Amino acid sequence: MQIDFHYYCIFVLAFHAGFEKEQARIIAYSSQYVDDATESRPINLEQFPLDPIRTAYYSLKAYNWDVQKKIYLPFHFLPPNPLRSTKSFTYITQPNSYFAKILLKEASEKKIENWLYRLGTALHTYADTWAHQGFSGRQNIENDVEDINLYEREKWKHRLWENIFLDALPMIGHCEANRFPDFPFLTWKYKNYKNEWIERNNTQIFLLATKTIFEELCNITKRRRTSWQQLEGTVKELFLFDVDVNKRCKAWIERFPKIFETQEDIYDKIAWRKEALGTESERNYQWDDMPPEKFETLKFKVKEDFFNSNWVNFQRAAFLQRNFVLYNLT
Repeated sequence: MQIDFHYYCIFVLAFHAGFEKEQARIIAYSSQYVDDATESRPINLEQFPLDPIRTAYYSLKAYNWDVQKKIYLPFHFLPPNPLRSTKSFTYITQPNSYFAKILLKEASEKKIENWLYRLGTALHTYADTWAHQGFSGRQNIENDVEDINLYEREKWKHRLWENIFLDALPMIGHCEANRFPDFPFLTWKYKNYKNEWIERNNTQIFLLATKTIFEELCNITKRRRTSWQQLEGTVKELFLFDVDVNKRCKAWIERFPKIFETQEDIYDKIAWRKEALGTESERNYQWDDMPPEKFETLKFKVKEDFFNSNWVNFQRAAFLQRNFVLYNLT
């Protein structure tokens, strides 16, 4: 899933489930920032270092088991069950799994500090159990993908050159399936590592994920603003919009103008960084593709209320989720 789901769809669902708008924004931003939190080295804050939690990784270092264990498994490819038996355990993600349910339940306890950030972070992982079903966060043959076909104009089309290219990628997550599991409008099929044909209608999968998440959020608030029946048609229409992700995001904004009414409601991945950290250069917030040696030279000032900022609260929420998942996989 991409930003149109993790931020815009989650924002809509949280608001219509009964959260106040500011709460819904925090939940949605935390959900999407899981895909954008690339900070992993200590950040120099005046007289002390801050060691943030990285929840996204897109490089050859994905081959590293430490990355797979600390990023992919806890945030994007959750195993279906805690490690309680070596006979039944599998790393392969399953939709709405037992582990995903207990993760969401643990994150939604209101008595826990910063629970809205934890809820948003957990919702990212929970949603990904539908999109990433059939794949795992480790490098393994179970992530082998062959013979990808897309359903276009009422017939299957084999993607010859894409299959040749993708087959050379590492068997980690859905690398060999490219972004096909993340597109809400796509119907496609492939052969898995067991040589079985797996056919997937992403629109139906995403709709089921959306309905389940909405009901879970309604159970938390007990004060829904809208029924699922009132939302379903619009959500399905938006999922079927076969355009690039930026245009899909714009479509969500246009269909729900009362929710996305100010610039603050539009996702900006550096907004929480800027709110929490002080620096002389705007470029210093754009650290996603910055070389490690450059990143280590950045110096920031501690802004007022820094330790209660959205960005710091997200870091704490991500830390707690990672620890919770890894504890249950030990």
